[in-house]
Amino acid sequence: MSEERRPTAWDKYVEAKRHALSPDEKEAADHEPLSIEQLELAIAEAAAASGLPETGMPPRAVVHPSARKSYSKWFYRLLLALFSGLVGFLLWWGYEHYSTV
Repeated sequence: MSEERRPTAWDKYVEAKRHALSPDEKEAADHEPLSIEQLELAIAEAAAASGLPETGMPPRAVVHPSARKSYSKWFYRLLLALFSGLVGFLLWWGYEHYSTV
């Protein structure tokens, strides 16, 4: 049961960095090791080719989405249930203690 998922910005970044840092066998035999500037340029080119912005890593909110909305939704549902229960209890209590029948 394999689920196909769309690559996120973080996945694209990791792939671009892996691609830029992995030397091709032909180039490794022909060239000396790359300098830091050359590596950064290669990473930027690979990132641009894969559609990543030049800013580098994606925002934290993209990599680690917050569950705050889910908590807020359940909090308000709980408040609504408590309020409804309180209103129901007060109506019942009023009829039990103050009914004229």
